[in-house]
Amino acid sequence: MIGAVGVGLGTVFIAYPVLQMILKYAGAAYLIYLAAVIAMSEPVEPDHANARGPMTFWGAAMFQWVNAKGWVMVIGTITAYAAIASFPWNIAIQVTLSLILGAVSCTAWALFGTALRPILTSPMAVRAFNVVMALLLLASLYPVFVNA
Repeated sequence: MIGAVGVGLGTVFIAYPVLQMILKYAGAAYLIYLAAVIAMSEPVEPDHANARGPMTFWGAAMFQWVNAKGWVMVIGTITAYAAIASFPWNIAIQVTLSLILGAVSCTAWALFGTALRPILTSPMAVRAFNVVMALLLLASLYPVFVNA
């Protein structure tokens, strides 16, 4: 997505900067909604956990194209760091860093979730965890509103 936006769609945002602003605030609104859903979500019953199974690799890859959080990240990355190096190196650097950081963060997320499973056994612990995660998601929006 970063490569596609940087090579092609980035020019759309340069030509129509209002589109970038609309997408930025629409993405922020979605993340605020998502934080509220996370904060209010109930613990999953063990027999209902992961009933469908995990996404396939290709399913997850295709999901990114409709993932509002992904679009917020891509637009923010391209607009914030596009001028650091000359084109096309700036896009290559951003794609490479995103691949590396994505792999590291997904691994950390999986390890973190596995380590927390034995700890989050009570509904109250799960509720507290969900509220903290929702607050952290809201805190991640700070740069969106500071640079407004």
